[in-house]
Amino acid sequence: MRHYLIYLLCLLASSGLLAREYDLQEMIRLAESGNKEIRLAKADLKAASAEKLDAFSQALPKINVVGNYNRNLQENVLYFTQDFATGATLDEPIKIPISFNNEYALNAVLTQTLFSFKVGYAIQAARYLNKLTENTFEATRQQVVATVKTSFYQTLLLKKVWEVAQDAQSSAEENFQNQKLKFDSGRISEFELLQAEVRWQNSMPETIRARQQYQASLNNLKVLVGIPVSEEISLNGNLDRFPEVPSGTTLEDIKSVRPDFNALMWEKKLRQKNVSAMRSEFLPSLEGSLTYTYSAQSDEFKLEQENDNIIVGLSLNIPVFSGGSRIAGVKRANADVEKVSTRLAQAEDNIEVQLQNIQLQLQESRQRIEASHKAVESASRAFQIAETRAQNGLSTQVELKDSRVALDQAQVGYYGAIYDYLASYFSWEVATGRVSNTF
Repeated sequence: MRHYLIYLLCLLASSGLLAREYDLQEMIRLAESGNKEIRLAKADLKAASAEKLDAFSQALPKINVVGNYNRNLQENVLYFTQDFATGATLDEPIKIPISFNNEYALNAVLTQTLFSFKVGYAIQAARYLNKLTENTFEATRQQVVATVKTSFYQTLLLKKVWEVAQDAQSSAEENFQNQKLKFDSGRISEFELLQAEVRWQNSMPETIRARQQYQASLNNLKVLVGIPVSEEISLNGNLDRFPEVPSGTTLEDIKSVRPDFNALMWEKKLRQKNVSAMRSEFLPSLEGSLTYTYSAQSDEFKLEQENDNIIVGLSLNIPVFSGGSRIAGVKRANADVEKVSTRLAQAEDNIEVQLQNIQLQLQESRQRIEASHKAVESASRAFQIAETRAQNGLSTQVELKDSRVALDQAQVGYYGAIYDYLASYFSWEVATGRVSNTF
C-alpha cells in the first residue's frame, strides 16, 4: 500500500497536479533574493562599503605593537687579567658575563597622518563610489524586475498558444475520424479523407512546437528567479488587465530618478576626484608618531635590568621627482573624466530616443488591442451561432469545435496584443526609472 501511495505521488508530481503555484509578486520577491545578477550587484555594494571603510582608515591613527623574546644558547663573557685600580696582574682572570640567558623587548608605535591631501580625496572618492554602486545596484534590480514581469506574461501567453494548439489538434483528429466513418460508408471520396488526415497530421507539429516554447519560457523564468529547473511550478496570473498609456514625462525628471544615469553622474564625480587625488601626489604630507620601547634582561624567567623610553617624532614627505609617472597619472585621470562625460551625453541622447520609440510602440500596441478585441467579439458571435445551429441539428459537432478553435485563436491574438503592450510598458518603466512590482 505504501509503495502504491509513493507511486501515486510521483505520478501526480510528474503530471503537474502537485506543482507549486506562483503569482507575479512572489516571482519578483524570489528574483530580488535569488537572481544572480542582483546577488552580484549586492556583492559590489559590500565591496564599495569596504572601500569606504578603507579610505576612512587612512585618516585614523595606527597602532603597532611588537614583542620579542630571545634565548641565548651560548654564554658570552669577558676575561680581565689586570686589576683596574693598581694595574697589577691577577693570579686568576676575572670572568664578567656580557649577556643574559633571557632578553625581553616591547615596541609600541602610534602613527597619525596630520596633513595629507591624498587622504582627504580618498575619503571623498570612497563616498562617491558608494553612491555609484548604490545606483548601479538599483538599476540592476529594476532591470531584473522588468525582465521577470515580461517573462512572466510571455509564459502565460505561450501557455494560451499551447492550449489553442491542443484544441486545434483535437478538432482535426475528430474531423478525421468522422470523415473516415463517411469514407467507410462510401459517402465521401478518398481525396476528402486524405485532406482531413493531412490537416490532422499538420496540427501535431504545431502542438509540439507550442509546448516546447511554453516549457522553454517557463524554464527561463525559473532560472531568472532562482527556482530549480527540475521543480514543477505553475503561474497564477492572466492577461485580461493592462495599465493605461503613460503620460509624457520631461527629460530632466527622468534624469533625476533613473538609476543608471545617476550612476554615470556619480562616476563622473569620482573620476574628477581622482584627478585631484593624482595631483595631490605633487604635494607634501606630514605624519606624527609616538613610540614606546621597553626592554629587560635576566638569567631567570623574570623581568630584570629593565629599561623603557618614549619618543615623539614628525615625518615630512616632500615629493621631488618621480620620472614623470605622476604627470602621466594626472593625464590618464583627465582622460577618464572626458570618457565618462561623453558617455553621459550619449546616455542623455539615448534616453530621449528610447522614450519616443517606446511611446510609439505603446500607441501601436494599444490600437492592436482594440482591433483584436473586436475580432474576439466577432468570433464569439460566430461561435454562439454555430452552437445554436448544432443544437438544432443544422451543423456537426466538428464545425462547432472549429468555431470554438477560431474563437480561441482570436483570443490568443488579443492576449498577444496585450502582451506586446505590457512588454512596451515595462520598457517604459525602465526608461523612466520607475519600475514597480505590479502588472
